[in-house]
Amino acid sequence: MALLLLLAGCVHYPTIMDIGGTRIRTENGRAVRQEGRALVYFDVSSTGKFGDVITGVTAPVAKQAQLVNGTGAPVTRLEIPGATTVKFAADGPHIVLADLPRPLVPGETFIVTLQFEKSGGIGIVTVVE
Repeated sequence: MALLLLLAGCVHYPTIMDIGGTRIRTENGRAVRQEGRALVYFDVSSTGKFGDVITGVTAPVAKQAQLVNGTGAPVTRLEIPGATTVKFAADGPHIVLADLPRPLVPGETFIVTLQFEKSGGIGIVTVVE
């Protein structure tokens, strides 16, 4: 009887990787001011088995927010593979904020929202440098 009770208490709780879900997390958001616009760099960590696709971007501090590749060309969709971290940096994909209604101040914090195909909107806490 004691063995039966002991075995009944052993439960396996699957992780997101086990069940194949999508889990996206953003971190290290920073905005670099540059000639009337701002360049936003950050990391996207996908810890799920399956990836997701960024389909859009918005920011309350800019009239225009655009995802671009390493050469500065606009990108409408960007795949984030599962179980990986994608770094958005100056020499790779990043976000350009243009038509700023006011200058950004160093130390100011704002949220940039990435729109994902599966995960919906996910915010990046961004600090102005």
